[in-house]
Amino acid sequence: MRDLKLKRWLMGILTTLFAAGAVGGASASLPKTDGSVSPGISPVDLDYNLIPMLVKKEDGKLIFSDCPEYADNYGILYEGTVEKGKGRVYYYHVNETGKPARVLVYAKSDKKQDITVTRTVKGDPSADYMPTGATLSFREAVNEAGDPVLVKLLPKERTVLFEDDKKGIRSGDLVSGIVEIETKKPVSLGVAIVPDGTKEDVKKALDLSVPLLPDSHEMRGTFPMDVYMENKPWDFSKGNAAISIGNSLPFQMGRDELSKVDRENTGDYGITYHMVFHSRGAGRYKLYINAQGGVYLGTFQISYYPNLPRVYRTDGQRSFRMFGNGTERDYIEAGTWDMGRDLFIRFIPAGAAFLPIRFLMVPEPALSADTVKES
Repeated sequence: MRDLKLKRWLMGILTTLFAAGAVGGASASLPKTDGSVSPGISPVDLDYNLIPMLVKKEDGKLIFSDCPEYADNYGILYEGTVEKGKGRVYYYHVNETGKPARVLVYAKSDKKQDITVTRTVKGDPSADYMPTGATLSFREAVNEAGDPVLVKLLPKERTVLFEDDKKGIRSGDLVSGIVEIETKKPVSLGVAIVPDGTKEDVKKALDLSVPLLPDSHEMRGTFPMDVYMENKPWDFSKGNAAISIGNSLPFQMGRDELSKVDRENTGDYGITYHMVFHSRGAGRYKLYINAQGGVYLGTFQISYYPNLPRVYRTDGQRSFRMFGNGTERDYIEAGTWDMGRDLFIRFIPAGAAFLPIRFLMVPEPALSADTVKES
């Protein structure tokens, strides 16, 4: 997802206006670790204590389909198995067939059974790629699950659960989306690209489709869907804190069920991070999100309450470059929070984006007696 797109990303930069609206620079005024304020200090210039995050639980199954990324033939892009419970398909493919095509998410079972589709989300198709990942990241964060849809599966038959665009996908466009299901019995979930045509033509093409060979970057497989992690409580009297995602934890390993080999999800695309930051202290701290690996256009849910999140984005409008492009100094402000209260951070690494990213926690200056009295 990263190496093969680099040249086309650079071309898209010339025309794309996506970037961070609240990106900081050298003019920011921030507290030092001793509680004083120094004008002109950027949060990226402060010293931080790297906080280890401990994985507490992994749940659900992700069917990750990003290989072959540039689909120049029709067929099955990836297929994997959800044994029981929650499952998610995350697809990310470019139509390189030279003609309009259809991208389908389907289910298949050895026996007659019912499954429930709980949510479908998709990004905007684009030949520039960056808007696709950015719009999917935002919609995934803000769109609640709709009414569940019960789907009846017949033995050995591929049943379409979701179609990215029934009008057809233009050649050269990237499409990306998410389909989530629940099942009580084992079910295969897959992604296919087939020729554009009538409903009957598409169904016949899906029935006759065979698996495509993986490309050189090998980004497909069955992985955990949700990863829950937390830290040992951080005492802010010891200074600033930082959580780094993408270099301090290994990427998730999974299994390519078509090729029968182990795969790494380099970037953890399609996997939901559920992080809890525990802290100690009596004051407040500012939270910043800092891009460290290059362009990152994504959306984050952050709150004291997991079911009532605030949303923070790095894909706002900016006229000269995208968030993280060519620098490790870009950051956005992501709220001011109370020490001693658990902070919940949830996100799926955005498509067409680079890890690592850092979450920077900087204590505010101590309030004066007069300020306390006035408040």
